[in-house]
Amino acid sequence: MSDTTTESTDYDPELVVTAMLAAARLTVSDEEKAQMIKDFPVMRASADELYLPELEFYEPAPKFNPAAYYPA
Repeated sequence: MSDTTTESTDYDPELVVTAMLAAARLTVSDEEKAQMIKDFPVMRASADELYLPELEFYEPAPKFNPAAYYPA
């Protein structure tokens, strides 16, 4: 089983942001791009914290079935 976490920080935020903007075919100002590059490590760390492999085999939250509460 391979590890899919991205705890490594050996990426260049400028390269990543530039690639994502190119892939999305977006054009932004130099100021916007500089801000995205500055913010990327924080956003990436926040996204990485959402990965919880220990919850892999748990069902999602209980589902709400409105039919059980409202007669047809």
